[in-house]
Order: sequence, then C-alpha cells, then structure tokens
Amino acid sequence: MKVRYQKRVKLTNRMEIFKFVVLSISGLALLYACSMRLINPANAVFLQTYFENSENSLKTDIDLVSEIRGVGAVMFLGGIMTLIGTIRTDFRQTSFAVATVLFGGVVLGRSLSFFLMASPTKI
Repeated sequence: MKVRYQKRVKLTNRMEIFKFVVLSISGLALLYACSMRLINPANAVFLQTYFENSENSLKTDIDLVSEIRGVGAVMFLGGIMTLIGTIRTDFRQTSFAVATVLFGGVVLGRSLSFFLMASPTKI
C-alpha cells in the first residue's frame, strides 16, 4: 500500500507541473495576442481584405474598432484569469475552465467557418 501511495504522489506532482505549464503558455498567448488587438486593431489579419476596398478605413468605422477591442478585452481578461491559476492553486480549476471556453470558442468558430463556407486561405 505504501508504494502505491508514493507513485500516486509523484503522478500528482507531474500533473501539477503539467497544469502549470499549460496555464502559463495559454495565459501568455492570450495576453500577447489580445493586447495587440487592444493597442492597434488595424493590424488584425482579418482586416486585410476589408481594407482592400478603398472606401473602408478604421477612421470612419468606429463601430468596427469598438467590436475588435471589445473581443480583445474579453480575451485579455481571460488570459489574466488563466495566469492567476498558475499562482493560486485553489483557482486552477476555474482557470482551466476559462481557457477551455475561450480556446474552444475559437475552435468552434473556425470549424463552423470551414464547414459552412470553405477552407480559409490564412490561418
């Protein structure tokens, strides 16, 4: 019985390290990508085709800038919540749930676009 308990403790320690690494990478990725959307939404890749039309510009489309920054802020806060899980172990399960919902939403949106429209040219 004692040997079995010791193996379980090692597995838990490995799992804690895994959780820490996953939450750290996810949180940093969210913070980086979303801070770019908050600071300069014009650099978003999806706007390149929008700007190909000379009539479109971010200076005239304040609603578009607001939407981009709104989504960026939500995901930025999700990144902060994910990073909090690396520090506080009692918040780790919530952090995983937040990261799963955010990244799952991206996967769901990309999958719907793929099946309903076509394969995107740039991912």
